[in-house]
Amino acid sequence: MTALRRVVRLGRRAARRIVGSPAVNEPSADSAESFERFRSLSTPALVMGPTPRHDPARDGDPRVVVLLPHLNVDRMSGGPNTVFQVTARLLRTGIKLRYAATTGPLAPDVAGLRDHMQRVTGVEAGLDDVDFVDASARGAALDVGAEDVLIATWWRTAQMANACLQHVRAREFIYFIQDFEPGFYPWSTRSALAEATYNMPVRALINEPFLRTYLRQARTGRFASDTLPAQTFMPAVERAVFARHERSAATPRRLVFYARPRNPRNLFEMGLRVLRDAAATGVFDGEPWEFLAIGQELPDLPLSPRHVLRYQPWLRYEDYGALLGSSDVLLSLMLSPHTSYPPLEMAAAGGLVVTNTYGPKTAAALAAISPAIHAAALEVEPLVDELRRAVTAVSTPRSSPRLALPATWDEALTDALPWLVEQVRELRAA
Repeated sequence: MTALRRVVRLGRRAARRIVGSPAVNEPSADSAESFERFRSLSTPALVMGPTPRHDPARDGDPRVVVLLPHLNVDRMSGGPNTVFQVTARLLRTGIKLRYAATTGPLAPDVAGLRDHMQRVTGVEAGLDDVDFVDASARGAALDVGAEDVLIATWWRTAQMANACLQHVRAREFIYFIQDFEPGFYPWSTRSALAEATYNMPVRALINEPFLRTYLRQARTGRFASDTLPAQTFMPAVERAVFARHERSAATPRRLVFYARPRNPRNLFEMGLRVLRDAAATGVFDGEPWEFLAIGQELPDLPLSPRHVLRYQPWLRYEDYGALLGSSDVLLSLMLSPHTSYPPLEMAAAGGLVVTNTYGPKTAAALAAISPAIHAAALEVEPLVDELRRAVTAVSTPRSSPRLALPATWDEALTDALPWLVEQVRELRAA
């Protein structure tokens, strides 16, 4: 038995024990009630999701099955939209698609979901034949055909794709990796299950070379070897959406804070401390400033006796681009080797960015993308210093932003899309 087949067989056995419904939630308190659900010998699954099942009726209609947490247009952000950008372009090569919502709902208006995909990606041909399935209900099954190829887009969906391998011909699945997801959690069952996905039989498509470099340097799972089939790309930032919008000189300067307190990797507490220390040391004293928080709903928060951070409600994509384009500085922190999208979008929109370094995401590497991106170590004082430099610089006339990123998704995926098509065809022929 080859090493890869041993990995697949072990992975299948583990998958049968891990994926299912309902999921184990970590107890909120050490009380008898919080542990009651563990008393039964019928231990709940560790990963909530549908149970994979072979459906012979699907054998005559092979598809690439894209597993997403949800298919709700109102909750589409950079990550899911990037999945659409990449996978919808497979339709142009004659590859048929099925999207499955695995833990959250499928939008009741499927026509609206198709319209969203067309608007975001520009792909029209083949969209009417795309399948959308809701596999998120309690006890639901995820039906696959023998010639289907799985694309996982999140660590939980990777666990599900791994469980599907016992029902399809392919010996591997495609893992679309957009962040180092074990870092979403404290060291825990969840972080362990997330990290375990990097040792599964996968072919990896990775958003940003920084992330691939980090996985290699950390010798994470199969990424410790240079033999793992993998391809990276840098995301596109649409210049038509993220462009400079000049405001009246009578309006205050504007700082936007990417504030996501429910997402620990975005370091909300540190960012708030940086803003308060900057305000206390007079960084914003030269002229009027307004401060907007984007990302998650917040109450108004004082930064100083004279400065208040106010929540900016969720905006349509084009309106969000206009907001950044009419702002001066973005503070966006990310405890990850991935840049996240807001710093790239703000740099394209002509503003200045203050962010942090992490591993291969160095200050020099970020400045090479754009000199508008100012990065510092993850400590309050260096970040305050970079914020002071950015605030000072906004009063100085600047040339048009230089951004070493693709302007369109067709350009961004010049190498990645042919690679993905080749992987699908090889896996289907296995």
